[in-house]
Amino acid sequence: MLCAVAASLIAFAPPMSVVHNAGRAGPVTMSAEMSRRDVFSVAAAAAAFAPLAAQADGASSPAVLAKTRAIYGSRVYRLQKATPAEVLDDKNVFQLFRTGSYRSAADKETVSKLAKLEKSILKSAKAGDAAATSAGIKEFVAVGKIRELDTVDGGNFNPLQRRNPGAPPTSEIEELMGTQAFALYKPLKN
Repeated sequence: MLCAVAASLIAFAPPMSVVHNAGRAGPVTMSAEMSRRDVFSVAAAAAAFAPLAAQADGASSPAVLAKTRAIYGSRVYRLQKATPAEVLDDKNVFQLFRTGSYRSAADKETVSKLAKLEKSILKSAKAGDAAATSAGIKEFVAVGKIRELDTVDGGNFNPLQRRNPGAPPTSEIEELMGTQAFALYKPLKN
């Protein structure tokens, strides 16, 4: 697109004259007649050889799906006992879980069920109906097969862990730390 804009600006620019000073002092003027067809063919050639942007739809690897399920699924799981106001404060977590954990075409039915449940949960939360909100979230948890995974010791997505992203699995780190494995989660032993 940038090439097309540049080409159109060049195509509508006034022509310049080119006259070479043959060894004489003084100003040099330029003149080059270029047709629009020449400009657009050069722009098209430049666009054809320009590197193409990466065409990615967001990684759908098993690790990414597990991370989404652990982080957002755990947040949904904890909302089962929340008040309608707390559910409304964290309303985006339903969509984040649904779109991040179910990316396959085979999950179409589950995604549609979860979307319907999400709408009914948010509707009952806006109305202030705590019983209907809690029941809807419990059904959402059942349909999505959600468990609380981010607080499990030894899990890779525990927010209390003091580790670098991309580090080896937690089990390997704990094994290397031996009796000091508690330091991965808190600075001092209880």
